[in-house]
Amino acid sequence: MDQREFPLLVRANAPSAAPNQWIRYAKTYRQAVRLAWKLRDLPSMTRQQLATEALLYPQHVTDYLHEDDRPSRRDLPADAVARFEKVVGNSLVSQWLASHSRLTVLEELQATGAVA
Repeated sequence: MDQREFPLLVRANAPSAAPNQWIRYAKTYRQAVRLAWKLRDLPSMTRQQLATEALLYPQHVTDYLHEDDRPSRRDLPADAVARFEKVVGNSLVSQWLASHSRLTVLEELQATGAVA
């Protein structure tokens, strides 16, 4: 009998979480953005489709995903991260940012006043 894996801990209506190995692999914000793009749900998606669906300028998307890190290249703006992640289907960029802020989940909750 053929067995299939059934993911039990999948987010509903949200980008999937990226494995920690990929979070650690990205050393810079730009690398995290490029890696999230490479790990997208639909490998056939074009940069033009990304720009259209995430409401980004196509010319800027080229800069966000370009392999060189020249200072003249634009970075994915903070206000576009959630839209970008929704389109690519993973939350690698947010996870990378959280891991580099060095806050634990409990510290984040305490900072917001959710936990006394």
